[in-house]
Amino acid sequence: MDLKGVKNIIFDLGGVIINLNQELTFQAFQKLFPNQFNEIQQQLKQNNWLEKFETSEISEEDFLSFFESFNSEITSKQLKEAWNTMLLDIPIDRIDLIKKLSYSYNIYLLSNTNKIHLEHITKYVSQNFKLKNLEELFKKAYYSNHLGLRKPNKAIFEAVLKDAQLNAEETLFIDDSMEHIESAKILGIKTHHLNLVENQNIIGLFYEN
Repeated sequence: MDLKGVKNIIFDLGGVIINLNQELTFQAFQKLFPNQFNEIQQQLKQNNWLEKFETSEISEEDFLSFFESFNSEITSKQLKEAWNTMLLDIPIDRIDLIKKLSYSYNIYLLSNTNKIHLEHITKYVSQNFKLKNLEELFKKAYYSNHLGLRKPNKAIFEAVLKDAQLNAEETLFIDDSMEHIESAKILGIKTHHLNLVENQNIIGLFYEN
């Protein structure tokens, strides 16, 4: 990875810092709604519920109510637990890497996320790393549900560059989604598409030959 001329590094969250397994959430909801799962999937896609939740176009209450409408006996606690099953661990070496990089670069976070996931991650880093929240590790964290924008919309990258007063050509964006990478490239941002193998040893991208 070429870091020549780079002053700023923007990290994605899911699949880069925190490990993900989205299949676990599918399985959890299949167990909760064995007879309605296909209909739920169809309506989620047709109405863009996930995208709307990630940009706060709908509230947490609206999001949970959607599922509760299929089975009123399912509790909010059960729904949140199912929704969060995709969130796995954050290896300590990634926390250490961000801390180390912050001595040489301006480090930022840019994530498509939602209120339920953020609350879970905040609790996780507090319990495991004694951090008040994940934002402590970064110069600034940008979340889709706070900005009302989400990747791959290039407007979210424009908003980050403007707010943080960053030059695109001095900024490196690291993400596991090629679609997001291509959107950032349009604005002249340097990029690195993190594949699954690299994700297992992300520190090697920066400090090992």
